[in-house]
Amino acid sequence: MLEIKDLYKSYDKKEALRNVSLTVKPGEIHGLIGENSAGKTTLIKCAVGIYRADKGEITYDDKPVFDNPEVKVRIGYVADYNDYIGYYKVKRMVKTYCYFYPKFSVERFNELNQIFNIPVDLKISSLSKGQKMRLAYMMELSKEPDYLILDEPTSGLDPVAKAKFFEILINEVETRNIGVLISSHNLESLERICDTVTMLKSGEVEKQMTMDAMKEELTELNVVFEGGAPKELSSFPDVLKISNVGSIYTLIVKNYDEKFMKKLKEMGAGLIEPVDISLEELFIVLQSATDKEGEHE
Repeated sequence: MLEIKDLYKSYDKKEALRNVSLTVKPGEIHGLIGENSAGKTTLIKCAVGIYRADKGEITYDDKPVFDNPEVKVRIGYVADYNDYIGYYKVKRMVKTYCYFYPKFSVERFNELNQIFNIPVDLKISSLSKGQKMRLAYMMELSKEPDYLILDEPTSGLDPVAKAKFFEILINEVETRNIGVLISSHNLESLERICDTVTMLKSGEVEKQMTMDAMKEELTELNVVFEGGAPKELSSFPDVLKISNVGSIYTLIVKNYDEKFMKKLKEMGAGLIEPVDISLEELFIVLQSATDKEGEHE
């Protein structure tokens, strides 16, 4: 299990991460979300042992990752920008990986390349951003890692390549029981694949829970007010967002229950329909609510 405990990391005395903790179990996909500069990439670079944490622990199956080749060889890491040796051809890079990673499977690489179609005789410097991302994904999976750490791995990929990427990732988790930590702004895709999500804000953990629990925290409602919604509705503390098209109002609320539904009916609601809230909508609303709380402190 990947365990990150009470992690702190600073740059030039400015804290980038504060008291961050999370776990990734074998067979689990753990999503990492947050605004730009929330600390996601810093956390990932600490998790793979590139950065040394100021305080806290990062262990894989109880073994520290920093400056520990024995642990790092078990980790696959796809960065948001993959800077391989530009003058190497793809096939030479494959041979290099074979030298450094004993478990590297050329057969697996060739199998994946049947899907992603990267010409092995091309120099890496001639590849597009999307091709480099596909190459990195194939190289890291071919190491047969126990843990896969992904930082914006679909950046530069077209829709077809993205779909293949996630299909292969899910299959890898199911067949090899690997643990995955993935950071992405593609919240729609994360919603479909993640078991657990950690939301970072300004270097701290804002929310952390299973996908099911996170979506249960807020409820999206379609409510019909024929004569328009009463003004006092917007002042309810549990109503985080209101929008409308004609007489149909969309509310996002906390702590939705029969008592709240009864209150809406007393206010003139003709129809109340709960609908599934997306991870993207949930993220936007929670971030906005936190920003408002900060303004009033």
